Amino acid sequence: MKNQNINENKTPEEGDIIKEGPYKGFQLVSKYTSEEATEDGFLFDLDLLVKAKKLQPYGELPIKYITTSLLDLGYWNDRCNNAVKVEDAGKADRCQRCPTWIVFANSGNKVLPCKEKTLNMPNIIDLVVAALKIFSKRIKDDWFVIGQVELPSGKKQTVYIAQNETGRYTLMLPSDY
Repeated sequence: MKNQNINENKTPEEGDIIKEGPYKGFQLVSKYTSEEATEDGFLFDLDLLVKAKKLQPYGELPIKYITTSLLDLGYWNDRCNNAVKVEDAGKADRCQRCPTWIVFANSGNKVLPCKEKTLNMPNIIDLVVAALKIFSKRIKDDWFVIGQVELPSGKKQTVYIAQNETGRYTLMLPSDY
């Protein structure tokens, strides 16, 4: 067990005593970074949308990540560009006339591109705007905010916005915290 304090230039490691922030004075028992959670499919990095210019004019957002369990509540497209449900891709009559299907069928690839999840950008933008409104009402330098967003279904959903190790924030469901 280490009894050292971390400094500002060092990423905390297991056993370190946290020197500042909401966990000041606590020992880091286990480390699982947001980057690792993104690679594992638990978080979605909003910076990907900013870099792809899908979230203009927002620029760099204070919220860097959204949990995929929140995105599962109506923020993924369930149909391809030809309005075929994802689970029916390749089987529907419209697929035989689809340029994506034709290229795929002749490519030898094993994964049908229209079976991949894609984001519903209008719904994502609504979510980000609602989250930014919640975030803007936080007390300065607060690391945790609670608010409500309206899901694409129309249902109200409590969400948490918590600061992560990047210094930015993660938008999540209460069950993700």
